[in-house]
Amino acid sequence: MAPNIELLQQNHNLSIYHAPTGLIDPKDLGTPDAHVSRDSNITRLTGKHPLNAETPIPLLMDHGFITPNSLHIVRNHGPVPQNQWDSHTITIDGLVNKPTTISMDDLLQLPSHTIAVTICCAGNRRKEQNMVKPSIGFSWGAGGIGTAYWTGVFLRDVINEFADGLKPEALHICMEGNDKTAKGGYGTSVSVNRAMSPEYDILIAYKMNGEPLPYDHGYPVRCIVPGCIGGRSVKWLSKIEASTQVSQNPFQNADNKVFPPTVLSADQATEEKWWTNPDYSVYDLNVNGVIAAPYHGAKISLDDLTKNITLNGFAYGGSNRKITRCEITLNDGKTWRLANIEDKKPEGDRYATENYGYDKSKYPESYNQTRYWTWVHWSLEIPVADLLGVQEICLRCWNDTNSCMPKDLNWSLMGMLNNCWYRIKLHLIREPSLSFVFQHPTTLPGDTTQLEITLPGWMEENQAEAAPKEKESKKDSSKNDNLKTFTMQEIEKHTTENDCWLIYDDLVYDCTPFLQKHPGGASSIILAAGTDCTEEFDAIHSQKAKDMLADYLIGKLDVQRQDSRPPTPPADDKLEIKKSITPSSGVIKPYFDSRQWKKLVLQKKELMSATIRRFTFAIPAEESLDYLLTLPTGLHLFIKLPEDINDASAKPKMVIRAYTPSEVNSRTIEFVIKIYFPFNSTPGGKLTTSLDQIRLGESVDFKGPIGEIEYLGDGEFNIHNKLYHGVEQIGMIAGGTGITPMWQLIQASLGDNVKRPLLSLIYCARSIDEIIFYEKLKQLESDQFRVRLILSETPDDGSWTGGSGRLTMQELQEHLFPFTDSKSRLTFLCGPDPMLKYCCYPLLEEAYGEEFCSNNVFTF
Repeated sequence: MAPNIELLQQNHNLSIYHAPTGLIDPKDLGTPDAHVSRDSNITRLTGKHPLNAETPIPLLMDHGFITPNSLHIVRNHGPVPQNQWDSHTITIDGLVNKPTTISMDDLLQLPSHTIAVTICCAGNRRKEQNMVKPSIGFSWGAGGIGTAYWTGVFLRDVINEFADGLKPEALHICMEGNDKTAKGGYGTSVSVNRAMSPEYDILIAYKMNGEPLPYDHGYPVRCIVPGCIGGRSVKWLSKIEASTQVSQNPFQNADNKVFPPTVLSADQATEEKWWTNPDYSVYDLNVNGVIAAPYHGAKISLDDLTKNITLNGFAYGGSNRKITRCEITLNDGKTWRLANIEDKKPEGDRYATENYGYDKSKYPESYNQTRYWTWVHWSLEIPVADLLGVQEICLRCWNDTNSCMPKDLNWSLMGMLNNCWYRIKLHLIREPSLSFVFQHPTTLPGDTTQLEITLPGWMEENQAEAAPKEKESKKDSSKNDNLKTFTMQEIEKHTTENDCWLIYDDLVYDCTPFLQKHPGGASSIILAAGTDCTEEFDAIHSQKAKDMLADYLIGKLDVQRQDSRPPTPPADDKLEIKKSITPSSGVIKPYFDSRQWKKLVLQKKELMSATIRRFTFAIPAEESLDYLLTLPTGLHLFIKLPEDINDASAKPKMVIRAYTPSEVNSRTIEFVIKIYFPFNSTPGGKLTTSLDQIRLGESVDFKGPIGEIEYLGDGEFNIHNKLYHGVEQIGMIAGGTGITPMWQLIQASLGDNVKRPLLSLIYCARSIDEIIFYEKLKQLESDQFRVRLILSETPDDGSWTGGSGRLTMQELQEHLFPFTDSKSRLTFLCGPDPMLKYCCYPLLEEAYGEEFCSNNVFTF
């Protein structure tokens, strides 16, 4: 298409479309988003990276109807792409009449449009649901929303002009970004009717509030789907496809669903095929509203009962439905007061034209009077005297179909579209003067920073009160009163495999009968033997595991009476840490202690891919040089961190996980760890997201070693306390970061001098970028060490010579044991549970039989 000079001139000089720049928040340094400028006032909900953030309600309201770009809601699933205007393209294919690829400059040839649209996450107000019962989504407050003037071209014009329109059989328009999440680029779809109809105004936008899109909001181009949840407005748009099916992108089915309350877990949803049922997908926003002011923690004096106070807030909905009523009740719905709705943008049309490029005159009045793509702000004055005796102020809103917000909360698995009445509670205080204090249902950091009184949300307060009562009832039960008491010194004697006690919540348990049943192996319990493991147990185990403890209860801790005799040292020498490094002279102490948490300092962090990090830790400088970092081959360490890395309380909730280091040196130790970022409305890995926020020079707690598989050298193993001698062939299957214990084993066995076993590795990864130790593995490959790499996504240039897709029977038979047959063979597995459960074990059983799998196959 020849350039339309007039339109190009109307769209101004191309230089204005460079990505906006600004100050980099120190929180983003060292992350894949170190190029993205962000406002430090936003509330980060899922740690540093990826960014999922909302604006504190007071700040959101201070800016009025239009939200500044820097304070607008952000929902990212992975790193922000470093796109450029000049090189970015959009592919249009599928059921179109002329598949094509267009540039950003091509978009400027079409007539531009500027419309105000509110973007709101389907999870807004989810924290309220999570207070009732945890959903599988992280806790958005009420500020997961923002309104901006978006400038771009209509999607229907792009398809008609550049692709000559749709073929008759097209039913859905699928869109995808070029971001690199753990599941590839984020994508979703809308119906052809919505995409091509002039009633829906779907925009391909390249400006936000009169400026080029910020990186976080899709630079250089994104889709804006008015009236829909934010998850349908794809950022960093790079592909448009017309299809007979909804999008096949992983995010389409696995996100943005409202299931019946009978669906209680993600596993249940998978087993019963709820995810793929289109009836539960969320597109349009429902009618919703929030009381913003008085803000949470605000205090209003009662020195003058003749004065008024002003309530205000916002309301919004979808489907181009007008918000018609916002009502306040002071008596739980017996009577209602009608608030004033500000139906015009406070800045006015002239201001919007001059600052955002909005031009009302471009559209007929019928268009301007029938577009309800934004929130409304409402207000209501109430005499202070009317609040005397009031316990709650509640809000409900209506739209033009006479749909209104329900009174009670409706819980669902993904915690989406929560729109029950918004309730704030009133408290009468007498000091220092008679006043009302207002308490909202939930809070986030930033909601109370400028207020006189800091307090939790009333739903958070209710939850916090329930837990101690439950705990106290357990402690104070008559059954526990009759238990035998033990001193700490008495408990510390029971630390062996044949006599293993531990303390949980001041109760004493004899876990000896359970050692061999424990899924994590006996060693992980023995590490805690003779100690109070309450914190560690809570950090690792579910309520089901806690309930199982009842079978092993033998007494309670006597905190008053203490034995003055020293404890007997451990009788089992297997608890001693073996020295893998022998010093040339002098006695060197191993640094790690299987019974104590030891601190290591983060010395280096490297990004190996978008989600994989290599962390290097070192012994603290103040520690004696008499210590060495040593670890038996195949064993691993516990890592402990606060679940919320910013929790500065005396006893933050901790999370503990076990990881195998990839390399152990005398003073440093390396871990290659996959960061499980928030995905499909889930909050991500508790430990890995916290670990990714640790800064250089900060310390982390470690304890160990732990594990049931230890390589002793020269083909000898100690596996579950059973010795295996003369192993001639070792076959390994690893997935993702499951390579780390294999890497330890490979390095140790290739260094054997007496009897070196033959090694083979089948290593499965998503893409070539996620193959850890790729170059080193290729260098080590020899007649004694064979490597087979399998990618689920192979390079497009045809250069890949390894396997592709999933692990198959042919791959297993050809590459697990590619040497001469031998009875002395062991197989080791490490990778994601679904890979092991549904792929590796079934193939191994079919190929080698159940007896071989029972006796010769082990999982790290």
